[in-house]
Amino acid sequence: MRRTEEIMGMPITIDVRDGDRGMKIDDAFAELRRIDAMFSPFRADSAVAKINDGRLRIDDASAEVQDVLARCERYEAVTGGYFSAWRGPVLDPSGYVKGWAIARACAILDAHGHRAYFVDAGGDVRTRGESGTGEPWRIGIRHPVERASVVRVVLGRDLAVATSGTYEKGAHIHDPHTGAPAVELVSLTVVGPSIVEADVQATAAFAMGAGAIEYLEGLPGYEAYAIGPDLRATWTSGFDALCAAS
Repeated sequence: MRRTEEIMGMPITIDVRDGDRGMKIDDAFAELRRIDAMFSPFRADSAVAKINDGRLRIDDASAEVQDVLARCERYEAVTGGYFSAWRGPVLDPSGYVKGWAIARACAILDAHGHRAYFVDAGGDVRTRGESGTGEPWRIGIRHPVERASVVRVVLGRDLAVATSGTYEKGAHIHDPHTGAPAVELVSLTVVGPSIVEADVQATAAFAMGAGAIEYLEGLPGYEAYAIGPDLRATWTSGFDALCAAS
C-alpha cells in the first residue's frame, strides 16, 4: 500500500510492501501530524510558535519538547555549531524534527511487524527491507537544475538518505556562526543507518560549505555526495559502493 499526504508543508509518502498495511499507515501518518502540530514554527498553536512569541517558556514546555531541544543542543555541540535549532532569537528545530518524525513513523511500522517499507518526507528517505522481488529500494538524488533528472541512484536496504539543498526553498540554510546564507553548495546528500543522524549532518555539513565532504569522510558509517554551484560533484570514498552503476 502506498499513500501520500501533505504534512509539515511537504508531501510525505509511505509505501508498505508486506503484511496488513492500511491501519498501520494510518497510525504512522497520525504520528506525523501530531509532531507537526507540536513543532511547526508556522502553526500559531504549536509549542515552537508559542515559545517564539513569548507565550511559553522552554522550562514550562512538555517533556517531549524539552527532550527534542536538548538533542538539538547536543548536535550543535558535536557539529561545532554548524547545526542549530536557533536562527538568532528564533527557534526552528525543523532540521532535527524532520528526520526524527520519519524515525517515529518507521518505529510504528516496525512495531507492527513490517519489514519492507519506504518513507519519504520531502526527499528525505528511510527504507527497510526490499521493494519487492528481492530488489533494493532505489533512491534518486535529484539534479539541482534539471528537475526531471537524477545524478545518482542510491540502492537501499535498511538505509537512510537525507538531502539538503536549494531545490525548493532557495538559499534557506544559514551558517549559524555568521547568519549568512550557505551558498558554497547547491546539494548535499548524506547516506547511512539513521535518518535522524543523516538529516542533521546534511544540514550541518551544507552550512559548512566547501569543507563538507572532508568533514563527512570522518563520520563513521555515513557517506555523502555534494554538488557545488558549478555543478561539479564530490563524494566520500565509500559512496560509490552504495549506488547503482552509472
